[in-house]
Amino acid sequence: MKGKKKQPVIALALITAICMAGDSMLYIVLPTHWKEVGLISLIQVGVLLSVNRFVRLPLNPLIGFIYKKIPFRTGILIAILFSGLTTIGYGFVKDFEIWILLRSLWGFSWSLLKLGAYLLILQLATDADRGSFMGTYNGLYRLGSLFGMLIGGLFADWFGVTIISVVIGMLAFTSIPILYKYLPQSLVQEVNTVNSPTLLTHFRVFKDRKLIQTFTTAFLVIMLLDGMLTANLSHVIQVKFSDRVTISGFIIGAATLAGVMQAIRWGVAPYVVSKVGLALDNTENKNRILTGFLILAFILLAVIPLDLPLIIWLPVLLVHLLVSSSLTTIITIIGICL
Repeated sequence: MKGKKKQPVIALALITAICMAGDSMLYIVLPTHWKEVGLISLIQVGVLLSVNRFVRLPLNPLIGFIYKKIPFRTGILIAILFSGLTTIGYGFVKDFEIWILLRSLWGFSWSLLKLGAYLLILQLATDADRGSFMGTYNGLYRLGSLFGMLIGGLFADWFGVTIISVVIGMLAFTSIPILYKYLPQSLVQEVNTVNSPTLLTHFRVFKDRKLIQTFTTAFLVIMLLDGMLTANLSHVIQVKFSDRVTISGFIIGAATLAGVMQAIRWGVAPYVVSKVGLALDNTENKNRILTGFLILAFILLAVIPLDLPLIIWLPVLLVHLLVSSSLTTIITIIGICL
């Protein structure tokens, strides 16, 4: 019964995974192939990898309003279509301004997918299993990062950005049958009519100490762990070691190695993150778990810049990436419970 209840969440996680593969590909490809796509500096790479996050800040209230006016399934369909089109566009655009537009459209699509997932989980889950549902969703949708980073890094080194962008972009449209088979047409009235945040609501948030603490923690975790490191991983490998790394006699590019490490991360993450979510469901002291993971992330992040052999550095990196994935789920659950 519980598995059937979780089925729409799993379906939406897989849709999200397919749609976000193109975005994840850019985190591996752009730091090493930026000249190929018409960029003139790494500063532009940083802007492009972050602009989708900036546009989501003002977009979230709009997305809440959209879900009140259109069927839930229609919102997800719009996200799928925009995701596919923007990813295909990555392979042909050479102008920085058009790149900004594409990344902004992806930010809109991502907001539709992520807020849609939260609304769906709020409808289906209870306090006793919300962590499990959220852990399942967060773990599964990141399989798109596995695919995008591994295949993107590998094929970009071999064939260039255009081909892999078209292939991954076309794959986004294959998620449409999953949408119509497993996701509900609309959510129940209680969830679908949640009031969208107003400007006054945003100001009131700053009076709540717990919300401020959670917001600050989330901001720093996403910026330092899920943002800066992920966006620069292939460049970090290139600077610390070389643009060509030898492992067991095989020579692979920095983008490919970064893609492999991220792929391993997202391949293991569904198991690790779901266990973390289950642990959160079974404890009242969620802040203790958060503190432990934050301390571990701090230690591992301090080790990464050290001059270590590649055979030691890579496992440290992998554990750090898994801790980062777990922290995202922990903070999300704590935020929902406030």
